[in-house]
Amino acid sequence: MFELRKTGIVKRASASLLDVILLVVLTTGFMFILSLICNYSDQEKLSNQYYGEWEDFRKTHVAAVAEYYGYDYQTTGSEYTITKNGEKSSLDELMKTLGNSKGEDAATKAAYDASLKLTPVDKVNWQYQYVYNLLFMMISVGLLLAFIVLEFILPLIFKNGQTVGKKVFGICLVRPNCVKITNLSLFARTILGKYAIETMFPVLLVFLFIFGGLGILALILLAALALLNIVLFFATKNRTLIHDLLAYTVAADMRTQMIFQTEDELVEKKALAHKELVAQANG
Repeated sequence: MFELRKTGIVKRASASLLDVILLVVLTTGFMFILSLICNYSDQEKLSNQYYGEWEDFRKTHVAAVAEYYGYDYQTTGSEYTITKNGEKSSLDELMKTLGNSKGEDAATKAAYDASLKLTPVDKVNWQYQYVYNLLFMMISVGLLLAFIVLEFILPLIFKNGQTVGKKVFGICLVRPNCVKITNLSLFARTILGKYAIETMFPVLLVFLFIFGGLGILALILLAALALLNIVLFFATKNRTLIHDLLAYTVAADMRTQMIFQTEDELVEKKALAHKELVAQANG
C-alpha cells in the first residue's frame, strides 16, 4: 500500500517520445506565430540581399583589387582567404585600402565606385545579428510556451502530473513517499528542469557553437549534460533525471500506485495500518 510502484523503462521512453513529438509540433506552431509578429521572413530576406550584394562585389572586383594592392586572394566557391606578405588579412582590410586610395587604375576605380553602392559593413553585421537574435528568441519563447502548455497546464487538467504521453501510457508523478506532487513542484520540474536546464541550455550551446565561436567547449558541455542525465537515470534508485531530482518527483504506474493527497493523510494511513497489524497480532 505504501510502496512506490515505479513504471518500466519502455513505458517511460514511449511516453517521453510521444511528448517530444507533441512538443516539437507545438513549438513549431508557436514559432510560426512569432515569426509573423516579428516579420522574420522579411528580415531574413534583407540579410540575404545584403549577403548577395557583397558576394557579387567580391566575385566581380576583389580579385583585381587584391592583385593591384599586393594581397594574395585565394577562393574556392564561397570560401576565400586573403593574405598579405604571408600574414592573414581580411576583406575589411582590403576595403579600407581601397577606400583610402579611391582607386588608382581603371579596375580599382570601378571597384571603388561599386563599393559606394554597397550596404555599409556595420549595417550588414547588425542585420545578421538581428536575424540571429530573432531566431533565438523564436526558439526560446516557442519552447517555453510549448512546455507551459504540454508539461504544466495539461498536467494540471489531467491531474497527478500526467502529460499526454503519461496519460496514454498510464504513468503518473508522485513524490518518493507516494504523496501527490504540488503545483510548485510541477512548475519547477517543467520550467527549471525540463525547459531551462535540459532544453534551453543545450540550445544555447548549439547556437554558441554555430554562431558564437565557442567551439569544442560547447560540445563538451553538451556531452557532459547528457552524461549526467544518463548517470542519474541508471545510478539512482528511482531512475531520477535532472528535472525529477529538482522537483523531487518520481514516475509511477498510475494503475497500481496509491497516491496520498497530503503528508498528513500518509501519516494517518500508516498509523491506521499499524493499529490493524497490532490488532491482528493480538487477536
